[in-house]
Amino acid sequence: MSTSNKQFQLRTVSFQIEKKPILQDVSLTLEGQKIYALIGASGAGKTTLLQLLAGLKQPTNGTLQFGNQTPKEIVISLVPQEYGLLPWQTARQAVLAGRKISRQQGITPTDQAFVSQLFEKMQLTAVADKYPNQLSGGQKQRVAITRGLASQSELLLMDEPFSALDAFTRETAQQLFLDSWHEAPRLTVFVTHDIEEALLLAHEVIVLESNPGRVKQIITSPFQEKQQLADERQSELLFQTTRLLRKEIEG
Repeated sequence: MSTSNKQFQLRTVSFQIEKKPILQDVSLTLEGQKIYALIGASGAGKTTLLQLLAGLKQPTNGTLQFGNQTPKEIVISLVPQEYGLLPWQTARQAVLAGRKISRQQGITPTDQAFVSQLFEKMQLTAVADKYPNQLSGGQKQRVAITRGLASQSELLLMDEPFSALDAFTRETAQQLFLDSWHEAPRLTVFVTHDIEEALLLAHEVIVLESNPGRVKQIITSPFQEKQQLADERQSELLFQTTRLLRKEIEG
């Protein structure tokens, strides 16, 4: 499935709470069918920027436009930090509901098969019919990611999507996410504090500085092909690039 290749334009976007500036004069051009990571020190406004992209907050100044539409006019998938799972829905029901809402029509047998394949790829088949209170934190996080991947949205937004996972499970989930994304590429923006994760998963890493949050630098990841991550994790290039990016973040 191919998704939209429209640009998301942010022009001098600012946001403040009770006259305290959180973001100031953020201008970005986000290309369709690419992955972007938002990274920066605490207080840089990463989650706030994600919420602006999702249309959950409105900018104090500036404009956000996806093609010729605003965020509220397009189909967006959001994977929040707290998972966003409803206690009365099983994992499968949550993912199917997300797909149904994004398609704005009923679920077909083809949809059912697609979701089953995603559960298998994300290693969730065994817990597909369990409720959130029966799932571990890592399983909830993978269900939330799966719901985002299952939706037919033009924009996928994720806030610390792999943070609740242990190191081994995180690496597996990152690869599974990337495999699924390649099958249905769409503009994706995610927040992370993990520099290696940003470089391995994103095509472009947007570095924000703090107080107020603003774009400090945009770094193109050297890992543009992004197929199998295992070899890249051990590479000298990842080590050196991570070191440089950490210095950039720390100032």
